[in-house]
Order: sequence, then C-alpha cells, then structure tokens
Amino acid sequence: MKKNNFDKKRLDILNILKKSIINDGWNENLFKKNKIIKKYKKHDIVSLFPNGYISLLKFYLSNADNEMAQGCKKLNLAKMRTHEKVNAIILLKLKMNQRDKDLVKRTFFTLLLPYHSKLLTYSIHNTVNKIWYIIGDLSKDYNYYSKRLILASIYSTTVFYWLNNKTFEQTKTYLDKKLQMISKIPKIKKRIKLTLNKVP
Repeated sequence: MKKNNFDKKRLDILNILKKSIINDGWNENLFKKNKIIKKYKKHDIVSLFPNGYISLLKFYLSNADNEMAQGCKKLNLAKMRTHEKVNAIILLKLKMNQRDKDLVKRTFFTLLLPYHSKLLTYSIHNTVNKIWYIIGDLSKDYNYYSKRLILASIYSTTVFYWLNNKTFEQTKTYLDKKLQMISKIPKIKKRIKLTLNKVP
C-alpha cells in the first residue's frame, strides 16, 4: 500500500475517532470502543497503527504540522521580517485548529502527562523546526539550538494561553509581546560580543 493511501486511511480513522478522543481521551481502549472495525478490518488497523493509539497520536501531530506547512504557501512571507513570519505561521496554525480546539486541548494536556514527556518534546521540536524551515532559517551550531529553544517556549505558552478560553485577538496580542524576544536576539548578541571584546 502506497504512503498516500496509508495516510488517507489514517486521516479517515482520525476523523471518525475525534469525538471519542475529545470525550474519553487518548487511551488503549480507543479502537475497541468504536465501530470502525465495520469499515476497516482488524489487521488493517494494526497495520495503520502498529503502536495503537500512540501511532494515531503521532500521526495527528505530524499531520497538523504538514497542514500548517501547506497553509503557509498562501502567506506572503517573503515581504515579512523574521518575527512577523513566525507570528503569521503560528497564528495560521491556531486558525486552522479553531474548529478542533477541544481536540487540541485534550491532546495538549495528554502530552503533559509524565509518561508522554518524550513525545511532547519530540512534537514541539518538530513543530518549531518546521516553522524555522518554512521561514528559510539556515543557522547552525549554537544559533540552531537557541532559536528552537526560544521558539519552543513561545509556541507552547501561546498554545496554552489560546486554550485557556482566550479569544483569537487576545492570543494575537499575547503572541506579539512574546515575539519581541526574537526581534531583540540579534541586538542582545551584538551587545554580548562587544562586551566580550572589551574584556582583557
């Protein structure tokens, strides 16, 4: 089976299970409680999601990032400054998930559980890395990691703020303030470098 066909089936099953995930959460009984077996054979489910609900969760997170990347093609990023690009991309992803806000909330708090810490880190890294990739960031070494660590903090706190029943405009204002950090990074680095050069 081709990957595109695989992903179409995964997305179909995800859409079928969305309501159950919102009500009951991400858990081992997710497939058992639903009648998707009528549409898909048991061995198909195992083939599509070899690690059960974890495989489905990983697909959901990855698919959300891919949809964000596709949506960015409609943005005129070329004429924006770096922090404006980051702003536009994050707000785009939130807009795209507005209808599924309850699902995002359930997923977000599931990932905060201790036994999902690795998946949380992996997911946030993938998202911020994709954002920097879309922007066209070519930084290496220290800059590569520092930019992603800063953006990971800004992105996760913004999502949390948005999930806390805040309006889109409130979230936009919050994100604008947070992104001032990114716009100041080059100036901060320049000051540090000048200071170090003065040290004997």
